[in-house]
Amino acid sequence: MNCSEARRLPALLGAVLRELRRAANISAAPPGPGSGADGSLYILLIMIFYGCLAGGLILAYTRSRKLESKHDPYHVYIERDWGPGGAAQSEEGGPGEGQR
Repeated sequence: MNCSEARRLPALLGAVLRELRRAANISAAPPGPGSGADGSLYILLIMIFYGCLAGGLILAYTRSRKLESKHDPYHVYIERDWGPGGAAQSEEGGPGEGQR
């Protein structure tokens, strides 16, 4: 099509504009059951699954750290015998008495 003629140029531009509008309407149409809606649902479900898995792991880890710090015999021993006023200091007679 020769665009140098003045009366053919508006017809060519009108045809291009109609084609662009038709392409925009096709791409803006809501997705139907066969156009990827199942893929989006699958991705959403996988993301929810991994989010719940990560949250459960974080919750289990923080709860285990709390329980470990409270009931671990090593920590109880350190706190009871080597803490301020513990059994180790009372046997020696307090800090600094052995240096006289």
